[in-house]
Amino acid sequence: MMRSLYFILALLLIAIVIVLGLQVGSFESDLSTIAEAFLNYNPDNTTHYAIVHLRLPRLLLALVVGASLAFCGYLMQAMVNNGLADPYLLGTASGASLGAVLVFFGFVEITVGSFYMPPVLAMAGAFIVTLVVVVLGYRKRQLIPAQLLLAGIAISSLCTAMVGLLTFLSDSEGKLKSVIFWSMGSFERASWTLLPYPAVALIVALFLFAFLQKQLNILMLGSERAQALGVQVSHTRWAILVTVSIVTGFAVATSGPIGFVGLIVPHVTRGLLGTTGRSNLLFCAFVGGLFMLLCDLLSRIIYPPTGLPIGIITSFFGVPFFVYLLSRKNYKFSS
Repeated sequence: MMRSLYFILALLLIAIVIVLGLQVGSFESDLSTIAEAFLNYNPDNTTHYAIVHLRLPRLLLALVVGASLAFCGYLMQAMVNNGLADPYLLGTASGASLGAVLVFFGFVEITVGSFYMPPVLAMAGAFIVTLVVVVLGYRKRQLIPAQLLLAGIAISSLCTAMVGLLTFLSDSEGKLKSVIFWSMGSFERASWTLLPYPAVALIVALFLFAFLQKQLNILMLGSERAQALGVQVSHTRWAILVTVSIVTGFAVATSGPIGFVGLIVPHVTRGLLGTTGRSNLLFCAFVGGLFMLLCDLLSRIIYPPTGLPIGIITSFFGVPFFVYLLSRKNYKFSS
């Protein structure tokens, strides 16, 4: 009963924040104007155009990216059996950023054949970096949480430094401004043509892991116990690694690296539904989308009309939460 109530509440809040978000921007719009824009859309009306083609795609991209990062954080925490894992702290987002920046600065063509290259290279960067970090996190065939975290911070710093070097060497002022703003997290590039890429990746991944929720719950108990209970640990971890790389790659390529969503939201999910809930992943995605919508709305209220870079807002929430988690004596699920 409570589980259904939480789902209904999350969906209701998402709808409310989207409606509020449609009203905020370079000009304010009331509910009747918004309804008019959707029911009697006039392409020559600038208000209608802004609501339908600028504000709504931005809000939906925030929803999808927030859901994607929270979903990936949940998967990574299950994969390494540690509550400190998330795509940002373990370097996955930084690897994706480096891959996307190589395209933005012209080292790789924006399209190769029929492929739009930013998400392709972002996925490749996310996969390589995550794989390296996980390998470095092992010692004597055991995943050491502190070693994993340090490896993530080190590799993430290396990727960030390489992005900084490319930015420093850039001789294009236009590209420089664009990449700097993108690297702090932004939904300014949102459009109806960009939105399907991260949305489709997320939906496919949600369907896939809807069938693997039980294995994820068992994996959180530790790899040895999961193996004893019949879970194919290595297969599940590879599935997570590939899925996280794809979903994070698309999210970062469209909105930049945004930290701490994948760290905070899975904890909130488990706090409300428990560690072994059958629909935890789906609820985690809903809460991640809601969290990102709220952050985007807050950024535009604080600094209208474009808003602050979204990474600044999430860091204000995420850093205190991360410090709180570090202050706990043990943050493994199995303890």
